[in-house]
Amino acid sequence: MKVRDLFRVTMILVFIQIALGGLLTFDYISWIPHAITGFIVLALALVTLIVAQTSKPPFRPLQGLSIGLVLAIVVQIILGFLTLNTGNLAVAWVHLLVAVGIYGMVVSGTFMSMRLNYHSREQPATGTGPQV
Repeated sequence: MKVRDLFRVTMILVFIQIALGGLLTFDYISWIPHAITGFIVLALALVTLIVAQTSKPPFRPLQGLSIGLVLAIVVQIILGFLTLNTGNLAVAWVHLLVAVGIYGMVVSGTFMSMRLNYHSREQPATGTGPQV
């Protein structure tokens, strides 16, 4: 699977995860589906990290973004369980803000990988002489 496809799927799952968080906030669902989806997002982010780090040619901005994404998701999971155990509203708000940041990262990664894919398909000009 290509890194652009992984970022797209991750983006969709993060959006679903935010929606599940809203349903959890207003007691429409239990915390279990939100937690399960969170770990699925983490697993997918780890696969994305591996693919981004091993892609040829290396694209440093995408590699850095994938590292930051995994770290942010780990922090997010810690904040989620901390919110669940303490019920602290300040931690819950930080959990929401980190979620929005994660969503921004996967959207950015999706567009970066699309740009990388577009530029990698361009053929270099061959031959000598002026190009018209």
